[in-house]
Amino acid sequence: MQKEQFGILLTTLRKKNGISQKEMAEWLSVSVSAVSKWEHGKNLPDMTMPGSIAEILQASCDELLNPEKTLERLANPEPQKGETEETDGEPPKKKNSLIVKTAVLVGILVIVGGLLLGYMIKHREPTYQQIGTRYIDDPDWGNVSEISYVVKGEVTAERLNEHLSEVRETVDREELGTNVVKTVYYKNKEDALAWKDTDMGGYTFLNVE
Repeated sequence: MQKEQFGILLTTLRKKNGISQKEMAEWLSVSVSAVSKWEHGKNLPDMTMPGSIAEILQASCDELLNPEKTLERLANPEPQKGETEETDGEPPKKKNSLIVKTAVLVGILVIVGGLLLGYMIKHREPTYQQIGTRYIDDPDWGNVSEISYVVKGEVTAERLNEHLSEVRETVDREELGTNVVKTVYYKNKEDALAWKDTDMGGYTFLNVE
């Protein structure tokens, strides 16, 4: 066992455990000078002392008797579980880069998803709530049933014409007692109520309060 390497190991372990040379000397019943000489590689402790020294320094006799190997292990400690050492064959920088790229991709997907959802909400098919019906005696068309609706959603002339066609196909003309069906559309119930309160209304309003 080389004196110098043992001395370096002894100093390293003593300082690591926060022990002074004086405290170590007292526990081993030797002089401070003896401890100092061990650490400076001038002498080696008695062969009966490694067990006591190992106990004080929280090491094993094998570690003390193989200072070169122990010093190498202390200089290059094995990575603890969870530390950013090479894991699964990937260096830390590569793994960090992968995490950043994943976060950016998730952010892009969230933004695109939000924009798509907003577009779908804005351009979704409108809903139609029937709120009333009135009958008109038109000199040209005869009896006309005019059905009013409140429309929710984006409205275009094409969509309104499509809805009118659907109403005409599904309405029971015999029940209405009319030959012609027309539709009137309101943006909200307030507009419908305002029309109801006029003399021109004449509607039988449904579920409008």
